Amino acid sequence: MEKEIILMAKSWKGGGYCIAGIDTTTRDWVRIVSDDAARQHAVTDEDMKYQDGTSPQILDRVRIKCTAHTPNDYQPENYTMDSSRRWRKSGQADINAVINLHPAEFHGILFYNNDKKVTPGEIQAISDGNKYSLAFIRPSNTKINVKRWDGSTRPKITACFTHGERSYRYIKVTDPTFVIQYQDIEDGDYPLDNVYFVASLADPNPSDGDHWKLIATVLKE
Repeated sequence: MEKEIILMAKSWKGGGYCIAGIDTTTRDWVRIVSDDAARQHAVTDEDMKYQDGTSPQILDRVRIKCTAHTPNDYQPENYTMDSSRRWRKSGQADINAVINLHPAEFHGILFYNNDKKVTPGEIQAISDGNKYSLAFIRPSNTKINVKRWDGSTRPKITACFTHGERSYRYIKVTDPTFVIQYQDIEDGDYPLDNVYFVASLADPNPSDGDHWKLIATVLKE
């Protein structure tokens, strides 16, 4: 099968990237995964290259051959890519095209609770039809927190924001393009207005099996 998506997430994940987008036909989320379980099914740079050797960028329209829909208990949107086929760019979108295709979402509470992470038990309590691991949201009262821990020279970048009158604190940002903008500034809180987030629910943490909430992409309005 072939999926055409507007690429909405290309964020760090282990030895590669978490790739996700909006299906241009169904308007649903699609998460593209590899068949490499050793790297938690992350997609590598080589996996996603176009025929001309360039890499897909956020808001590209991309055609991807997939072998199967491969949902699991916590990520129902997963499709396994055909690693023998090159990805093809079919066009370019903008934020308005995304909003028209798939307006900002409101689930009442982001990924089942107000915490920074979700336990396997919380996920198991959700019916299959109500499970999701990707969301396109418009946050308010947003601040980016920059913090260097234990003498590290590289800061941890997290987001604090309000969504649906609920506050979310210190959610890790894994958008490479966005994070690099904060690498060389002082520790502190920095306001951020007029943005959209692609929120994602991560694979189980090896230490405790919990699923951390992530901000995979920050998009300016």
